[in-house]
Order: sequence, then C-alpha cells, then structure tokens
Amino acid sequence: MSKKANPAAIGVFVVGAVILAVVSLVIFGSGTLFRKTETFLLYFQDSINGLEVGAPVKFKGVRIGQVTDIRIRFNQDDESPHVPVFIQIDIDRLQNSLGVDVDLSNDKIFEEQVDILGLRGKLQQASFVTGMLFIELDYDPNAGPAYFVQLKNEDDDYDYKEIPTVSSGLTEVIKKVTGMVDKISKIDFQSIGEKANDILTRLDDGMAEIQFKEINDKAVALLDNLDSISGDPEFKKLPGNLNATLDDGRKFIATLDKSMDGVISDLKITLNGARSTLGQIDVVADNLNNMLEPESPLRYQLESSLSELSDALRSIRVLADYLERNPSALLIGKQNNSSSDK
Repeated sequence: MSKKANPAAIGVFVVGAVILAVVSLVIFGSGTLFRKTETFLLYFQDSINGLEVGAPVKFKGVRIGQVTDIRIRFNQDDESPHVPVFIQIDIDRLQNSLGVDVDLSNDKIFEEQVDILGLRGKLQQASFVTGMLFIELDYDPNAGPAYFVQLKNEDDDYDYKEIPTVSSGLTEVIKKVTGMVDKISKIDFQSIGEKANDILTRLDDGMAEIQFKEINDKAVALLDNLDSISGDPEFKKLPGNLNATLDDGRKFIATLDKSMDGVISDLKITLNGARSTLGQIDVVADNLNNMLEPESPLRYQLESSLSELSDALRSIRVLADYLERNPSALLIGKQNNSSSDK
C-alpha cells in the first residue's frame, strides 16, 4: 500500500512557495537587487510638512531615488533647527540612463560635485492641491561655501555623505498664501451680497419708471423728421451750396492774402521811416545834452543873460517901489536931497 501524503507538510510547502514568490517579486520587481544605490543625508531648515517617506528625489526633474527616512534629530548640535532627511539615490540610473558620468559613491567625486560645482538639495512643491513635497538635486553656482550640519563621529568621520541644502522659499510662499487666505476669510461676503442685491433692486425700480414707449415714439418721430428733411429738394442742394460757399471763402482768403502783402510792404516802409526819425531824435537829444553841460559856452551865455535879466528886474522893482511912494516924481522928476531939506 502507498503511503498517504501528509496534509500539514503540503500546506507548509505551499505557504513557503507563496512567500518565496512574493519576496522574489518584490526584490526583482523593484529592480534594486542588482542596482548600485547609496544613502545620503540632507538637513532642511524649511518646514518639511508634506514630505513623506517614499517621496521622489529628482535630478534636473528626473527621478533618481526616494526618501527613505525622516527623523527629528540625527548627529547634530542641540541648538540646530534643521530636520535630517535620508535619501537613497540610484547611482547606476544617474550614470547609465541619464548619461551623467557622476559616481556619487566616490568620495573625491562627491566632494567636487558639492564644493566646486555647487550640488545642492532643496524642497519643491509636487502639487499645490495636495501640498506634497519632493527633493530636487541640482547645481547652484551661486550657492556659496557648503554648510554642513552633521557632526563627526568618534572616528572623526561622517556616518553619511551630506548633501548641503538651500532654502526654496516655500515657507515664505506658504506664509503669504496663508495671509491671503486669512484676509479673504475676513471679507464680509454676505454684506457685499446684500448691498449688491439692494443696488440691483434700485436699478430694477429705476428701469421700471423709465417710459420706454414714450422714448421709442419720440425716436420714431425724430427719424421720420430726418427722413422728410433728407427728402426735401432744398436739402439735396445743401452740399452744392456748401461747396460754393467754401469756394467763395477760399477766394476771399486768397484776395486777403494778396492785400496783406501790400499792407505788410507799407508797414515795412513806415517802420523804416520811424527808425530814421528815432535816429534824428537821438541826435537832437545828444546835442541838447552837450549844450547843457556845465562847461559849454551856450550854458555860460544863458547864465550871464539870466543874471543881467535878474539885475534889470531888481532895478525895475526898486523904481516901482519909489514911484509908489512918490507918484509926483513922474511930473517933477526926482528931487535932490538938499532941496527937500529946505
């Protein structure tokens, strides 16, 4: 007789086979078994809210790894505000698939990438809707000297290669967005809606009071009048009359222009004569100034004549006074002083 199979042994074998298949699927499916990977450490001072384990790590926008661990503190000063984040980078993908001939596992090459080329890490927004973050690695030639947070261990060495970080400004953006949301939340939309409704109601009432039929009738009457005017024969002659009037205006302007030429010529002659007269007046004024100078002969003669005239007037005044006192002198003449004494 054949030996009966043990159901327990079969069950253990089946379970073991399933577990082995799952493990193989995970290992080979992830593709990490034969890939060259390395863990790096980054310290972020910005808020990492939205960054989770498994978040992508990208180089120039292409995924090259993922976040493997996020801690509160790791081998840093007690006063350091930085948050340590561990990432795993696929070195083979970085070299082969992307064509970047960089072996970050090599210490010397890594130092050149960080110190000379300015390799830095920073947080980026994966989605504004979900708020999820990822880590972007790129070169920043203006980054300045690298700042390392990690402390050395007892062997005077670092536990992990540290990639320096730079601020992405997400914190400031989040603060501004939060401030805007707060301001918007303080707006009294209900009051604004009520006021808008009140304005619309008033507009509706005002429109109801407008006599649109009367306005329409007047507009129709106005159009009829315009139509009748446009059909009037005299109105049709209006363009021709306007053209004739414009022609007369042009002729008048041309005639006036010719007349103005003669007037301008006469005016120029008059101005020239006025200039000559002004020149003569200037000569006469100069002569008068010369004659009235203190040392001029004419002024001396005038002063002598005025002096003689003054003496004559003085003598006449004395004679007049004498005749006023002795009117008889006109008849008997002036008496001597001796006869008057007798």
